[in-house]
Amino acid sequence: MKNSGLKNEAQVAKIFVSGSDALPQTNDIGVRLFKESDLTDGIIAGKLTRPKYNTKELKKSVDTTIFELLPNEAPIGLPMVLRSIYEDALKRIDELNALLERLNVTIGERDATIAELQSIIEQLRIELENEQLKANIANQQSEIANTQIGETTIDLQNAIQNSINEAIARVSLTARVEALLQENESLREQLFGLAAQTAEGAISGGDNGFTVKVNNGDGDAGQLSADLYAKTSHNVGSGRTLGTTLEVSNVTTDNKITNISFVFDGKPKWFKVKAGATSIEPETSETYQCEYDQGVIGGPGTGGAGDGNREGIKPRRRRIGWRGKATNYTELVLKVKVTFADGSTDEVNLSTDLRKNRKS
Repeated sequence: MKNSGLKNEAQVAKIFVSGSDALPQTNDIGVRLFKESDLTDGIIAGKLTRPKYNTKELKKSVDTTIFELLPNEAPIGLPMVLRSIYEDALKRIDELNALLERLNVTIGERDATIAELQSIIEQLRIELENEQLKANIANQQSEIANTQIGETTIDLQNAIQNSINEAIARVSLTARVEALLQENESLREQLFGLAAQTAEGAISGGDNGFTVKVNNGDGDAGQLSADLYAKTSHNVGSGRTLGTTLEVSNVTTDNKITNISFVFDGKPKWFKVKAGATSIEPETSETYQCEYDQGVIGGPGTGGAGDGNREGIKPRRRRIGWRGKATNYTELVLKVKVTFADGSTDEVNLSTDLRKNRKS
């Protein structure tokens, strides 16, 4: 109809202005009722009919496939790329694999370097801890030395009074410690040092680690040029002791003598050194007794050039005979050899002189 529904401009204007107030009011259950003849509200009433369908035939029409009208579709194959792209990809993969291998080698080298550096760092850390420990020990020793130096300083101040007070006030702690250490070393040297031993006639080794002092029991002024000397004018008997001793001194402060040997060079070997201590502690001495070698000077000479020529007679060792002119035997040298605990060796060579006077 011409003026029904939204074609009714007047009614539409009212709706714009008043909204739902322009329509009939709802009833108690919220439903708007309209008269069939009233078409101003835009509502057209009519009967609702439900159509009836032949379901069986409808299903046939829906399930029927009309393939003649369907378009031809291309078959779906496997996903593929161009060969050029594939080859480029393979080449790129090879390059990346080579690069990966190089990077793995580099990483291995880096890891080795890191491990080595970590080892060095750990070693340096240990060395640092050791140095710190040494520093702590040095500090403790310094404190102890300070205490001792303080006590010693008081004694020195009482002893030398004003003459030393000014000097002590000027020097530092380190200088005082060094002075005391030097004084202690000097006192030790005076008591048992190389200078004290050599002042008493001892002979020092090449490295000044030990000395040998010969205490000669007999001899005369003509033999004083030899280190070890003796004289005799009669046939020594069994058990005859030579009046000579060897005093071997270890003049070091911390290096023990672990072995001592007496070696003869030259002839005749007219005496021998009796067995004694085989080691000497630092700053101590050992004495060794000398005795005549009875097999060499025990009796008149036997054998000789004539004995060796007689058939069936074996020449015997020649001894020093006591009948005949007086003779000095000076060809024999005694080597005193020592070995220290640190592996070093040293020796002292002693000249000898045996004065054999004619038997009366």
